[in-house]
Amino acid sequence: MIERDYFMRMISILTQMIARILFLKNAKDFPKALQDIKTTSKTLLGVDGDLMQRLSPAQIMQLFGSDLTVAVPKSYVAAILFKEEAEVRALMGEEEEPARLYLRSLTLLLDVYEWAKEPIEHDHPQVIEQVLAKLQDFVLPVDLLEKLFRYRERVGQYDKAEDLLYDILDMKPEFKTEGMRFYERLLEKSDEDLSKGGLPRDEVVEGLEKLNSGGPGSRGRGPE
Repeated sequence: MIERDYFMRMISILTQMIARILFLKNAKDFPKALQDIKTTSKTLLGVDGDLMQRLSPAQIMQLFGSDLTVAVPKSYVAAILFKEEAEVRALMGEEEEPARLYLRSLTLLLDVYEWAKEPIEHDHPQVIEQVLAKLQDFVLPVDLLEKLFRYRERVGQYDKAEDLLYDILDMKPEFKTEGMRFYERLLEKSDEDLSKGGLPRDEVVEGLEKLNSGGPGSRGRGPE
């Protein structure tokens, strides 16, 4: 789906930028690091960094147009730029702005994975985990939890997807129908796939039965 030569040129420039940002962070030249991020945004995305800050992740995707071969890689680059800016601002001692930027980065990273149905470059899953680690002390909004739930299922992390399912149900009980569909999809998997995903078949069956017979908060797994 993605034109690889075009995307790899973008990644090459992005990699050079990240190396410069690392040097500037180590030198504690944070204003120059932030300026480099803005310059890279203009170079790779054709969008002023200030405008990027004002747009929602969904609006950023729309801004890049309907051609996914262009919009998907540009959205990924935008996610990396948000992540880099968040790290710089955290080093500057800011508190609220880094979290906001990490949330924007995570949203785009998950959207890109869902659009492409695969990692669009080798580090994509690793970057998702890095951003999640930065947000571990925050309660994620339910719409973002849903994106993460779908991602965990897609990559075969069924136990983590199940944990997210019940986090979502705590905030959105009507998600119970999707939870039942989740277990039903898992029952179509092989025992080997389920075991690799951390959710053996007996636990899948138990989860479906408890969710089907109990309230929306009935967890399929026992206490940790």
